[in-house]
Amino acid sequence: MAEAPHELRVPVLFGHAWAFADNLGADDILPASFARLPPAEAAGHLFADLDVSLAARLAGGVLVAGQNTGAGPEGEAAARALAAAGMVAVVAGSFAPGFAEALVTAGLPALEVDAPAIFHTGQRMRLNVEAGTIANLSSGDRQPIRNLSEALLARLRELLGR
Repeated sequence: MAEAPHELRVPVLFGHAWAFADNLGADDILPASFARLPPAEAAGHLFADLDVSLAARLAGGVLVAGQNTGAGPEGEAAARALAAAGMVAVVAGSFAPGFAEALVTAGLPALEVDAPAIFHTGQRMRLNVEAGTIANLSSGDRQPIRNLSEALLARLRELLGR
């Protein structure tokens, strides 16, 4: 008897939140002076203008930001550096044009929710992309993923599926 083909599914993702406000620009994420570095090296300079010690603590985290996340000319470099740093995903109220695509291309889920402010730095998050929800495990609050289209889900299954 032939075995049925295994259907790829995005695993449930877990991470702690690193929360920022609206208008977190690409150059806030990765200062422009580091944008030309290879992603693995650039990862060590994430948020360098805000807190030079932050980059070393980001692995396994979820970047959470408000509206217009990732605006600026170095969005692709910032996205690659976030992925190289071991971030799990980026959750935002909205993304600047092109930044969500840059994140997905770099291998990171770029997920929009209506109220990202319910996630605070240090809180544990569960991202169930297949179910279309993000939960704050510290408070019990949940948010539906607003931008989860069939096309995005298919891409995330290809990138992260098991």
